[in-house]
Amino acid sequence: LNIFVGLIASAFEAMRDDKDTVHEDSTTKCLVCSIDMYKFEHYTTTGFKHHVEFQHNPLSYVYYLHYLKIVQDKDFTGPDTAVSNKLASGSNEEERASWLPVNRALSLKKHEEEEHEEQMLQQQEVSKQIAVLFGRHKQEIDEQSVSLRSEIADITSLLRSLLNDDRHHSI
Repeated sequence: LNIFVGLIASAFEAMRDDKDTVHEDSTTKCLVCSIDMYKFEHYTTTGFKHHVEFQHNPLSYVYYLHYLKIVQDKDFTGPDTAVSNKLASGSNEEERASWLPVNRALSLKKHEEEEHEEQMLQQQEVSKQIAVLFGRHKQEIDEQSVSLRSEIADITSLLRSLLNDDRHHSI
């Protein structure tokens, strides 16, 4: 009996944990795009609440899906047709949901572009530093190459004179 009570208690605890997780996600992440509240609060002027109520309102998506069901295909716009086709022909859940803006939000686009631009500037700076280092090393290698050629010429000359001396002494 104690084992049975323990199993029931564990099951209820797991359900409560799942409910808490769902509640936390619904208050800290956008249901539509799954982006964390932090990004909207820090990188937009309107914030998370505005995003969830006006930009990615889940009910708007439900209404849109209902619209796609009640309107005849011949009355669809281009985007309506594309979404309807994805919903109808997707072989798995991921393909059917590919029209949703998961991990995308227009209100964060400017921040993402700025972040991308900053990364590009950092990459350009690194490229410049590499070019400077390469230039320095190339100059050092060129100088060493000239010095080595001079030494090789000296050694070659010395070897020739030694060979000539050996020839004269052996005759």
